[in-house]
Amino acid sequence: MTAPRDVGREASKAMDDNTDRDAVFRRERPHLLAVAFRVLGSEADAQDVVQEAWIRYLRVELENIDNVSAWLTTVVTRLCLDLLRRSREYPREPADLPESADDVDDPEEVALLAGDLTEAMTIVLEELTPPQRVALILHDVFGAPFDEVAHVLGTTPGSAKKLASRARTRVRQSPSTADTDTDPGTARRVVSAFLKAAQQGDIDGLVKILHPGVTRTADPQALPPGAALRVHGVRTVVTETRALQARARQALVAAIDGQPGIVVMAEQSPRIALIFRIADARIVHYDVIADPQRLALLSIAD
Repeated sequence: MTAPRDVGREASKAMDDNTDRDAVFRRERPHLLAVAFRVLGSEADAQDVVQEAWIRYLRVELENIDNVSAWLTTVVTRLCLDLLRRSREYPREPADLPESADDVDDPEEVALLAGDLTEAMTIVLEELTPPQRVALILHDVFGAPFDEVAHVLGTTPGSAKKLASRARTRVRQSPSTADTDTDPGTARRVVSAFLKAAQQGDIDGLVKILHPGVTRTADPQALPPGAALRVHGVRTVVTETRALQARARQALVAAIDGQPGIVVMAEQSPRIALIFRIADARIVHYDVIADPQRLALLSIAD
């Protein structure tokens, strides 16, 4: 029979354990949501997946986890993979992919893709197999090494690398990712005009530079609690941009992976980066990067 003092100690330990879990999960949740949103392309599905990961985290024995952050990321990504597989049928698995000469990573291409998660790319992702999609997002967008990607997918690092390579080629060859202004002078003028209008709260200036169907996606770390990870339409984007006017005053135009973008610095380090997709001298989409793993992959220069 357990003595009353022992019962009290066990109850106290359980409370401390739950408190620690709460703190750890709150710390990791923005990154988990960022991963799930990028893999699934749906905020609602991403929220559901992260909630399921929390339930599983509550049930697991902590002594069985060496790295909580890696464990949670693996759980979230596998839940995303299961959801993608349930929603579509793809006959090809990693072992079925043919050999080719393009399996060697091109560092420049990977760097460009890391900051190129535009709305057009999201459309192309729908055409990939679930394993290809996961490999591409984890490695090229969040910088996970291929041994970690392989662990998530239950395959070998070589197969994981092949999956990302095939997916990368498919994205780059898609016409929907190529219909943008390539003239860097035009792009820089558009980005500069957007930043100036945002800093001044100039509604007319913002409307002039935004495409009517503009979309904005963002990492959770860049947004106030409860803000949508994707918004659509000039009115919504303008309203949000005006609300963030104070933050815009701390931003500057920079070259991000060789393309004009916007960066918010803090203590000489980038804290937020905006990547733009521009067509016909108007912004059709921009992505707000604030996840530390994504920021670390970007090459930012004045």
